[in-house]
Amino acid sequence: MDRRASQFKQAFIKRGLRRGYLSEHAKILVAVSGGVDSMVLLDCLMTAQKQIGFQLGVVHIDHRLRSVSADEAAYLADFCDKNNLTFHLKVWENPAEQGIETAARAFRYEKFDEIVRDYHYDTLMTAHHGDDQMETILMKIIRGGQLGTYAGIKETQPFAGGRLIRPLLSFSKEQLYAYAEAEDLPFFEDHTNQELTVQRNRLRHLVVPQLKKENIQAMAHFQKFSQQIQWAEQFIRKNTHQMITEHLTYREERLSIPWKVIESLESFERYFFFYTFFDYVFPITKVTIKEKQIDTLLQQCEQAAGQWQIDLGKRWVIERSYEVLYLYERKKERSTNHQNTPLKIIPNQSIQLGESEWLGIYTPDQLPDWKLDETGEIFTHDLWLSAEQSLWVDRQKPGDRIQLTETLNKRVSRYFIDKKISVAQRKNSWVIIDEGRNLWSLVPFVHSYLSIGVETDKIHYILLYKYQKEAIGRRT
Repeated sequence: MDRRASQFKQAFIKRGLRRGYLSEHAKILVAVSGGVDSMVLLDCLMTAQKQIGFQLGVVHIDHRLRSVSADEAAYLADFCDKNNLTFHLKVWENPAEQGIETAARAFRYEKFDEIVRDYHYDTLMTAHHGDDQMETILMKIIRGGQLGTYAGIKETQPFAGGRLIRPLLSFSKEQLYAYAEAEDLPFFEDHTNQELTVQRNRLRHLVVPQLKKENIQAMAHFQKFSQQIQWAEQFIRKNTHQMITEHLTYREERLSIPWKVIESLESFERYFFFYTFFDYVFPITKVTIKEKQIDTLLQQCEQAAGQWQIDLGKRWVIERSYEVLYLYERKKERSTNHQNTPLKIIPNQSIQLGESEWLGIYTPDQLPDWKLDETGEIFTHDLWLSAEQSLWVDRQKPGDRIQLTETLNKRVSRYFIDKKISVAQRKNSWVIIDEGRNLWSLVPFVHSYLSIGVETDKIHYILLYKYQKEAIGRRT
């Protein structure tokens, strides 16, 4: 055996034993394309298997993108048969016409997942090497993104209930070719990897070789950079997760954090807080946050305004409402019986304003028996009307004013600000008005001075407004 090939194998096995992914009880599935990278990995694993005794299987994906792909699959099937290796073949029957690289990768890993689970493998191995790492990091930097993306390819990560290992990241492409030549390994060349219309190929053939000329340790430095980024991200997540779990609450379909927590952070701390926060809540929101959105959020945090909203997409909104920062999914517009014109209120009759809202004015002997569940609330107050007096329910409009006391008349918009009522609650509020658009009630917050006073020539009514807190918003 060639000395360099022998050293390569020894280094491979030693690293696998030290890292714990080569062990007697392991059940390893290795992805083999037939290229030099995966054939070297397979050969090293076959040698390690003889020494250690773990189970080994091979999976090959025929993408049907080249005319020779079926012949390559047949060769690998025969190779595995001769070497007593379990062989799994998956064929991409309907290749994508656009976005082929992304679609092909998605298909591969979908099938890898199926096989790992169906045949109870605990480890999937792929043949990504040090040059792949350099290309990937360069691509990530060119495209931009958040800190974690610049880590490139991780050596170990969870996968399909087990783990995904890339054991060749410390080896260069040149070392793999030298190994294959020394061991006389058969392999196939994919000539599409030479096409410079593909960004990765341009980096592979034009940029990475030049970087290696600048410094022969460039590949090792890229790998160290990747490790440092991973460590930094783990450190940030550990500390930020502690803050999130301590202060985050989830109630009435809203996530919330006290604003004082955000306010206490420096700008750079806020960046990493939000970056981690949105990953933390992703299982709930399914929203991937863009860097531009975090920039907008950071800018908004610097403003003095006590209320603001940012649309995150997929109906999700992050909103500051004075002392609280909320994250919630905006509900679809509720179907209502009342949109653009005031609706007349008939005494002792209920009006359904929406799917979760009912309103009416009743004499004390005609009060409805409205039962409340745990999310329901009722806003109520007395009012006295003459027999000919009529009232309407309408949405609050700019310029509306309400008489709060005998001497205090205030714009509704000013009342909202003074009481720190959220934008969502303002939007969902109602006003009870007479024919002159004098406000008798701002629902569900406060009644007007007009509704106060017992007079013998007037009829005593009780206004009732029933609503669901999670649909309309909690009254402040």
